[in-house]
Amino acid sequence: MAKNRIEVIIGGNIYALQGDESEEHIQKVARLINDKLLEIQEIGGKSRMTSHKANMLVALNVADEYIKTKEQLEAHMTEFERCSAENAALIKRVEELSLEIARTKEQLAAVTHSYHKKDYTNRGR
Repeated sequence: MAKNRIEVIIGGNIYALQGDESEEHIQKVARLINDKLLEIQEIGGKSRMTSHKANMLVALNVADEYIKTKEQLEAHMTEFERCSAENAALIKRVEELSLEIARTKEQLAAVTHSYHKKDYTNRGR
C-alpha cells in the first residue's frame, strides 16, 4: 500500500505525517490528539504548563482510554464467545427435539394407521 504523506496541525505546530492509513484517518488521529491537548491546556488554565508536560498528559490520557477500551472489548468478546457456545447448544437441542417430534409423528401415524386398519377389519365380521 502506498504511504500517505500529509501535514496536520497539533497544538499550533505543523507536523508532516506519513502512514499507510487514509488521509481521512490520519487527520482524524491528529484531530483527536489536538483536541486532547486543548483539553489538557484548558484544565491547566493559566498555570502555564510546559509543552512537554502537556504532551505527556495527552499520552497518558490516550493510553488510559486505549486500555479501558481494550478491556471492554475483551469483556465483550468473552460474552460473545459465551453466547455463541450457548447458541450452538440451543441449535443442537432444537435439532434433537425436531428429530424427536419427527419420530413421535411417525409413531403416531403408525398407531393411527394400525387402529384404522383394525377398525375396518372388525366391521366386516
